[in-house]
Amino acid sequence: NDPSFEINSGGDMAPGGWNNGLDPDWTGKDGGNAGGAFEEYIGGFAAVGTDHVGMATGYYIYQDTGISIAPNTTYTLTVAAGMRNAGFSGVGNASTYALLAGATNLGAQGYVNTAAVVADSNLTLASSSFDVSGSAESSFVDATPLVFTTGASVPNENLVILLGDNSPAGRSHFDNIRLDAAAAIPEASSAMLGALAGLFLLRRRR
Repeated sequence: NDPSFEINSGGDMAPGGWNNGLDPDWTGKDGGNAGGAFEEYIGGFAAVGTDHVGMATGYYIYQDTGISIAPNTTYTLTVAAGMRNAGFSGVGNASTYALLAGATNLGAQGYVNTAAVVADSNLTLASSSFDVSGSAESSFVDATPLVFTTGASVPNENLVILLGDNSPAGRSHFDNIRLDAAAAIPEASSAMLGALAGLFLLRRRR
């Protein structure tokens, strides 16, 4: 929901405008309107539409997709990460994106920052970071897609998307969030292959 951060601003944000209204689709670490993350409209600085989300050092936002994690499924999370300028997006910028198993303790009383979230192997299915400092100023680029395939057994949780800043200083900017899912074909066991071969021979004899 709201993958390019256009909805919550009402579509009437003027260039140079910003607000903390991430609700209802995205939630900030300290709530939807707490100030650590903000939607903004900077002319020419967006991947899709006019708006994007920015966040302070170490801050994160998340969205519970409401979809249960499925077994034998490949999830691909793609994000556009923004390079504002050398002051805000310096060398070592870690625009972090992740897939999580549920949203427990992601609120204000839980994890202290993005690093703490992605370090928790019980919560984080997969994560990656993209350093935008080598990109052109005032531009968004597609970060390397995060690809994760589940096995036959999965947590009984909803899939959650996390976007966060994991830099020592500066900010992260995100836009055009895309999540795809495709059923994976599990590897057949030797017993299953043997049974299939036997069935094939039996049908030929008939």
